[in-house]
Amino acid sequence: MKKILYFLIISFFTMNIVYAFDIDINKIDINSKSKELVEELNKTYNIEVNGFDKKIIVNEDINKFVKEVTSLSLSNINFDQKFNEFSKKYLFINQNNGANTLSGSLFAKSFLSEISNKKIKANNIKDIKTVLFNEDDVLAFVYLNDASVEDKEQDLILVYWLKKSNNAYKVYMPYLTYADDLEEHFNKVAKNEETSYIGTTYNKISLTNEEVIKVDNSLLDNIYNQNKYSSVQITGMSNTGIDVYSSGFVVRKGIIATTWSSFLKYLTDSDYIYVSDCDGKTYDVLGVVAAQIDYDIVLLKINEEALSEVTIGNSSNLKIDDQLFMINSKANGNFSINYGSFVSLDKGRLKNLFALASSDVGSALYDKDGKAVAFTVGDSINANLSFANDLTYLKKLQNILINQSFANISYVSLKDFKSNYYRNVNGEITYTNLENSSEFQKVGDVLNNIDLPLLKASFKDNILSLRYKNDVGKMLNSLYLIDTYTECLEKDGYKKIYEKDNKLIYQNNKYKVIIKNNLNYLIILIMEK
Repeated sequence: MKKILYFLIISFFTMNIVYAFDIDINKIDINSKSKELVEELNKTYNIEVNGFDKKIIVNEDINKFVKEVTSLSLSNINFDQKFNEFSKKYLFINQNNGANTLSGSLFAKSFLSEISNKKIKANNIKDIKTVLFNEDDVLAFVYLNDASVEDKEQDLILVYWLKKSNNAYKVYMPYLTYADDLEEHFNKVAKNEETSYIGTTYNKISLTNEEVIKVDNSLLDNIYNQNKYSSVQITGMSNTGIDVYSSGFVVRKGIIATTWSSFLKYLTDSDYIYVSDCDGKTYDVLGVVAAQIDYDIVLLKINEEALSEVTIGNSSNLKIDDQLFMINSKANGNFSINYGSFVSLDKGRLKNLFALASSDVGSALYDKDGKAVAFTVGDSINANLSFANDLTYLKKLQNILINQSFANISYVSLKDFKSNYYRNVNGEITYTNLENSSEFQKVGDVLNNIDLPLLKASFKDNILSLRYKNDVGKMLNSLYLIDTYTECLEKDGYKKIYEKDNKLIYQNNKYKVIIKNNLNYLIILIMEK
């Protein structure tokens, strides 16, 4: 029998129909000023990303197959009938290895039993992400955001290890993960940080051999000591306390890198940003040195030429199951080193079996030699699949910065950056093509039920886009000002299917409403399903 040494079978769902959203709120870019801001930065620090491609290629045949398997797995039919149909239509059969086929059958029975015993239900697939490896193997991750386990709401992920058989993919092994299990793991890591910097891994699944994935503590110790002053936490504070924190790494002494998407959260929610190291020493963030939106990175200058720059390695040398290491803090305090495994690399994007919390985004990932090969991005949070961007594209800029005196490294101050982000608000009022959107305006009677200044409105491609100005200040979230609108939606039969990170999604059988609090704006998108 091949491969699985530690197995995370947890819980999942029963239901009749599974379908995918056409639009994912996490993939909508509503920061209209972003590219203009980056263009204003010093051209000397341009980050060249030729060859990098963050687009995720979708294989429709695999997606269709995965949806069929999911629909059957979550259906209400008799267990024996479900298992028989699963085995006949979807299970991978190895004609040359009976033990291999038997193990797959046992995994499938355990998987389906878990769904039944835990009374798992769900109605919607939020997203499907796939990873191709070993030429004929695929990991498919199915994200469900309206599921329940034993009548408790829960974010859940259905995972299928697929193998090709007669030019078609079949299920070699299914398993389940969900947010509570990951949260428990992250809490254990945070608690462990109080007494030790030696961490662990969430995922011990091996894709290549029979060995349990283990990392010797001496290797963890070496990598931690080599890079502990190259890894940092970044914290944003407002008048109400700490709003958000994420991770970062040192490109050169005094210059910190983190993700652009994390930085936008700091702009939105924070009045003050600082960086802390593994000793608890803090540094003020002066401003922005460089940024690249497509690459999802921003470089920040702190108030001191401190810490140690990472040594950038070569991610193309990584092989499946090679361990990657991350140094940061789960509790925004003491640091620890934790690890996961590499799966694949394509056009600068790494896919890893490495569970990430939101605070892990922006961390450098180090190889077994202690060299930084990538930085984590927030494509998949609270999941056992995560993404990272290759650091090769940052190497040229790192060399420029290292060979330049710290005092001469120019930056745009946070104050100037923020003022530019909010600039010309009063001059932005534009309405486009609204005369064709009358049916969409009836959804929740949107124009009459939101008592905020409407700055921009447009109707294009059957999407009504509305941007409101929140004039009540940063102390009050815009989402608190739309009770009349959301009550009207619910009265009209709309169901709230998503609520997280200042985002709401409502829908009925015809329309979908996406509501997003963004900086000093409220964004509403109304579209056909």
